[in-house]
Amino acid sequence: MRPCPAQLRRARSGSLACAACCRNGTPAGPPKPRRVSMTGQREGLSWSPDPSRDHRRKKPERDATMVQSAVGPGRSKAPTIYDVADLAGVSHQTVSRYLKDKAKLKPATVERVEKALSELNYTPNLAARSLRSRELYRIVVVVPEASLYFPLRMLNGATETAHAAGFRIDVVAMEGTAEARARRLQGLLAGEDVAGILSFVPRPSKLGASPEDAPNVPMVVAGEYDNRMRARGSLADGTAGAKIVEHLASLGHKKFFHVAGPSTWPSARNRLAVYEETIALLGLASLGVAAGDWSSASGYAAGQEIAALPDVTAVVAANDTMAMGVIRALHEHGIPVPGQVSVFGWDDMAESKYFIPSLSTVHMDLEALGARSMGELIGRIRGEQPTDAGLTLAPMELIFRESIGPVRS
Repeated sequence: MRPCPAQLRRARSGSLACAACCRNGTPAGPPKPRRVSMTGQREGLSWSPDPSRDHRRKKPERDATMVQSAVGPGRSKAPTIYDVADLAGVSHQTVSRYLKDKAKLKPATVERVEKALSELNYTPNLAARSLRSRELYRIVVVVPEASLYFPLRMLNGATETAHAAGFRIDVVAMEGTAEARARRLQGLLAGEDVAGILSFVPRPSKLGASPEDAPNVPMVVAGEYDNRMRARGSLADGTAGAKIVEHLASLGHKKFFHVAGPSTWPSARNRLAVYEETIALLGLASLGVAAGDWSSASGYAAGQEIAALPDVTAVVAANDTMAMGVIRALHEHGIPVPGQVSVFGWDDMAESKYFIPSLSTVHMDLEALGARSMGELIGRIRGEQPTDAGLTLAPMELIFRESIGPVRS
């Protein structure tokens, strides 16, 4: 056996033994390994657990107070899905599944997770989720340029549904010429960071109609029926227009005037078509149709035209804002509403009931319509097949207020 280095050094100095690592001049060798029995006891020692004590390490349970103190308003750290999981008493994988698709979880689990999310005011980090999963969580909502005339209740319903499903919303207004709007929408459809597009405006014809022109990004045209996009056309349903004409006819009105919306909107075209069909079916007379653009200004311009037609006793407008413009113009010409002319709107805007006179109109649950349209888009993003339930039209209700009355004798 070769001597150790310390032994050689001592040999040169006259000492044959190394007290540090040798015994009697022989290297001690490496230390013997400690042998431990499979029961966890060191060999040669006796040990037995105390049956009255649990010697396993326990992870302290976290309650809402502990979690909130760690991630609450007074701390800079934002809550994570692990905090949510601890508070809800579930695994972090369950929280992740909830954020992706809560429909696959049990109702009791959903309730616990939602309660924890609410208490912690948790907001998912969509950018981080996208990097980890390579999935996109950004949805673009397209609204018309004239956003003042757009029913924001639809946007509210859509936004709540998207946020509940873990998506982020960007709202884009379509402005400029038809060609400019088409180019901008085409750019959105070609985007690499967009999960889907919900459009509250009709799809521009410039995008094409053939199957080859179908967008790579899932898209739903909300409320407007567009055959190319297979949209659910709740807003484009013009059947309530027949009920409006029938009700006014029951009050003795025989000579009508219609203020239509832009012809590029299927809803405007359908309301005009139903109006004309019902007029013909009941043997009534339509003394004119004015082309509006949803604005009060276009309704006001139509009102100037109506004021020059003394035989008109009933006006049906395609939306409330144009109806208000009509009433303003008639008032300036000394024509009382409804004393001489009855005016009916559409959309049941919040301001309609406070107008003088309060406006008769068509009410729809626009929040539900927006939520359902967003739900359809999210289903397409996740590859789910649309169901027949998506074809159900939004219920419509005629609201009778002060702006209509019996025809003057």
